[in-house]
Amino acid sequence: MNITEKHAQPIKSSTSDTSYTYKLRQIDEASSGLNHQSQAFRAVYQSLTASTQPIKTLRPSHEQKPIGASTEFYEPSEALYSKIETVFWTAKGEFFEDGMESTFSHQLNSSIKRYGNDALEVITCLLVYDRVEPEVASEALRWLGRIDHAESYEYRRWLLERSLSLPSTRVRDGAILGLASMDDKHAIPYLKFAIEKERCSELKADMKSVLEQLES
Repeated sequence: MNITEKHAQPIKSSTSDTSYTYKLRQIDEASSGLNHQSQAFRAVYQSLTASTQPIKTLRPSHEQKPIGASTEFYEPSEALYSKIETVFWTAKGEFFEDGMESTFSHQLNSSIKRYGNDALEVITCLLVYDRVEPEVASEALRWLGRIDHAESYEYRRWLLERSLSLPSTRVRDGAILGLASMDDKHAIPYLKFAIEKERCSELKADMKSVLEQLES
């Protein structure tokens, strides 16, 4: 695999019990029982999940929340959620070719450039809460690493780092490729953590290749 070139239903609620903040926190709490092998891995895990905790529990830190992101995961407007969700659902039958632009990638690019981090709030919920097809989610992550949009850079990098721990191997593959495209050393500890717990030998090898790229 060439690392640099290769590679549901809407959540509707207005109550705090089913807000995006609560849903993402549920995912993080379910993951907190993982048997981390060292204090170093535990520290990285806490950093991975810090951004989804209520803002009042965090101390100010550039590591905890992407610059330019909202102070917490709020529930986006129904119109924006539906608009972004439609972009993902209409891509379900689309054929994606490695390294080639697609209708989906164009729409994803346009959505982020138009709505910025508000669009990424929706995309995060769709991907992390497994609301879209793995192939489409993987393609989205690939392009999140390539989109030329400085204002959302840290948020996009954060989502790619977080996605290294999502259940689907196809989605994790997309996250690897997105991080390879960004070529940002910030991802090194997240890759090391992901390599340690990865059970797919091919993905582990790909992660190691990207890690070598970032460390060089």
